[in-house]
Amino acid sequence: MRIVVKDKDLGFEEIQRQMALLDGSHVKVGFQEGTVTKPQVKGQRRKPAGLSLPQIAAENEFGTQIIPARPFMSTSFDENKALINRAIQGEYKKIAGGTGTTERSLGLIGQLMTKLIVQKIRAIVSPPNSPRTIAIKKSSKPLIDFGQMIQSVRYKVVLK
Repeated sequence: MRIVVKDKDLGFEEIQRQMALLDGSHVKVGFQEGTVTKPQVKGQRRKPAGLSLPQIAAENEFGTQIIPARPFMSTSFDENKALINRAIQGEYKKIAGGTGTTERSLGLIGQLMTKLIVQKIRAIVSPPNSPRTIAIKKSSKPLIDFGQMIQSVRYKVVLK
C-alpha cells in the first residue's frame, strides 16, 4: 500500500507574509509633510497660500507666545487609548486569522485615529478665543476659522 501526502496551503503562506509585512510597517496620522494652506477669502479677510499646515497645527497643539495651547492631537489619543488598543487588537487578529491584510488594517486604524482628531478639534471650547480674535473671526470657536486645518487631518500607511 502506497500513501501519498499532499501539502495544501490553505492560506498559511499569505498569513506569514502579512505578519512579516506588519513588522516595521506603520501608519502616520496627523498633518502630512508638505501640506500648505490654499488662498481663501472669508468676508473681508484673506487666508494666504503656502502656510505650513503642520506648523499651524503644532502652534495650536502646543501654543506660542500669543496662542494658548489647545491640545487636540495628544488628547485625542490619550482619551481614547482603550478604543484604539481594541481596534489594533481586532485588526491584528484579522491578519493572524487570514481575513485581513496589513495595508487594510493599518488604513482602518488610520481612519479611526483621523476621526478622533477631527472630533477633538470640533469639541474644544477652552481656552476660549480672545475678544479680539472673536471680533476678527466673527466666531468664538477655537481651532476652526477657514477650516483648512481640520480638513487636512490625514493618515498615510507606510509599508516596510
